[in-house]
Amino acid sequence: MRFNKKFNLVLIASLSALSLAACQKNSEEIVTGNGISISRNAFNDKLKKAAGEQLVRQMVLTEIAKKELGEDRFNEIVKQATQQVVQSKASMGGEDKFKDALQKSGIASEEAYKETMINYQATQETFKKNINISDDELKEAYDNYTPASEISHILVDDEDKAKELIKQLDEGASFQDLAKSNSKDTASVTKGGSLGKVEKGKMVKEFEDAASQLNDGEYTKEPVKTNYGYHIIKMDKKGQKGSFDEEKDKLKEKLQTEKLKNPDVLTQITRDLLKKYEIKVKDSDLKNALKDFTEQKKKEEKKDDAAKTDKPKADESADKKEEKK
Repeated sequence: MRFNKKFNLVLIASLSALSLAACQKNSEEIVTGNGISISRNAFNDKLKKAAGEQLVRQMVLTEIAKKELGEDRFNEIVKQATQQVVQSKASMGGEDKFKDALQKSGIASEEAYKETMINYQATQETFKKNINISDDELKEAYDNYTPASEISHILVDDEDKAKELIKQLDEGASFQDLAKSNSKDTASVTKGGSLGKVEKGKMVKEFEDAASQLNDGEYTKEPVKTNYGYHIIKMDKKGQKGSFDEEKDKLKEKLQTEKLKNPDVLTQITRDLLKKYEIKVKDSDLKNALKDFTEQKKKEEKKDDAAKTDKPKADESADKKEEKK
């Protein structure tokens, strides 16, 4: 079992409906017709077979998250999810539009939506908490780290036009005003050419190389050609790299976030957590819910045991050869 890179929110929300359905009277008829009757018990059995294993996996991870994060942090996540529901309703224009949006997304109810957010956030934080970053990884990240800089630019199609704008800047024209009236970059033109904070690797090489040579307030004296056209680049505020101690927490967070994107890392953490809490599925219908995690773990343990067993045999064989000599 490998985790998908994208968390399926709609799936988890749908699965949460299963736990709610289990609370209802099993003998109750939920569909009737001429000679037709479907009981809640029959419905729950079908739902259990269709989605039960995935629901068990999510519920187990959520319960583990409560232990790993602690009651205070988990309650804070619940509180944040409640606030998010309120904000979502307001941004969508009210209760009715919010419910319509949930329905179109295949989410059964407001409670299911809220539960989805809680499960997702708690699980993500648990994974992150269990991702270890070594000192060597941190030091390498620090050595390669370039802080984001605040940059503006003016983008035009014609080189001569760019040179003319640079001449106007040299004569004291406002960079923001020239950007608003001349730049073809629709994303930054209304902001006077501001790109905001730009991290290393986000722009094309020609742009980055030119920007890296600028100090605060400086702009390129020659147009910078890229596949997009000709740029006049201005360094609004160059990022300042702090000491290792000042930057390490931020770098650790970034490295953990990057590792969260690796499904193999998440799978291994899940195996370790299942072993740590000695999780066992007792329902015979759901016995395979965690099989892919637990069986793989057993295979790895058997390999380790076999390796330990083979080593003495190899040593013994070497000793016998030595005796024959």
